[in-house]
Order: sequence, then structure tokens, then C-alpha cells
Amino acid sequence: MVVADASPLIVLAKLRRLWLLRDLYDAVLMGPVVKAEAVDAGKAIRAVGVEQIEAALEDGWLQVVDLSEEEQSLQARLTRLSRLGRGEAEAIALASGRGARLIADDLEARHVAETVGADYVGTAGVLLDAHMRRRLTFGELEAAMSDLCEVLWLSPAVVAEILRVARETDS
Repeated sequence: MVVADASPLIVLAKLRRLWLLRDLYDAVLMGPVVKAEAVDAGKAIRAVGVEQIEAALEDGWLQVVDLSEEEQSLQARLTRLSRLGRGEAEAIALASGRGARLIADDLEARHVAETVGADYVGTAGVLLDAHMRRRLTFGELEAAMSDLCEVLWLSPAVVAEILRVARETDS
């Protein structure tokens, strides 16, 4: 089980690879704010891929969950004490409160997650994980990373490191 912020859901849906989350992690949780950002706002602008997120919700492997009182308190503190948006703070609070891995792309969100003890990975890390677990071939990983760089800025050093690690595992 993992907790997803809006960005990885949106990006993977745009890349037509949202299914990787189901294959890798079985269950994916998101809070109501993230759902509003990824689905409701996406539907309002007819965003590419929003139908995949809706289908995942209907299939049940992507679930919207309410925050506990403790998680709500952490979300409020994170929002007040950082520059995080409500969705990022919500995702961090859920991951921290439930001992789940967080999937987030925002650098500050990842730093804040680290300070509250939440394990995290970004969308590029999800793609690498998919390769390592044989859900993507090396060629498919290369194509996915290229596609990812079209919709999300990634440091060339990060891309090179992911491909290097993937190449080494194939050796």
C-alpha cells in the first residue's frame, strides 16, 4: 500500500501508465483534497488521463480515504509551517499516519516527508521500481523516462542515474 499525491497520479495517467501503481503496490490511497486536485479539477478541464484515475477508483485499487484526527492535525501543521499545498500536506500526513510509502514529485514535499519520517519515492522512482520488478523492459523504461521528461522537469543527472541503475540490474 502507498499514498499518492496528485502529481504522480496525473503524470502517470497522462503517460498511460497509471496501471503500474496497481501492479507494484496493490492498493493506492489518496485523501479528499488530492482527489479534488487529480480528478475533479481534471474533469473540469477535460484533462488527458483523468478517465484512468476514475477507472482506478471504480476498480477499487485506488481509494479515497478520510484522515484521522491525528492525520488532520499533522496536515494542518504542515500547511501552516511550510509552503506545501493542502494536497501535498494531506498526502504526507496520510503516509506518515499509516506507515505507508509516499509517492510525491515536489521536492519540498519530499523534504517535509523525510522530516516526519515518511518514506517516499517520485514518479521516476516508480518507473525504476517497475523495471526492477520486471513490469517494464529496459526499452520501455527508457521510453517512459523520455515521456516523463515531456510532462515533468527532471534533472538530467536523475534520468542518467535511473537508467544507469536499470542497466546494471540487467547485467
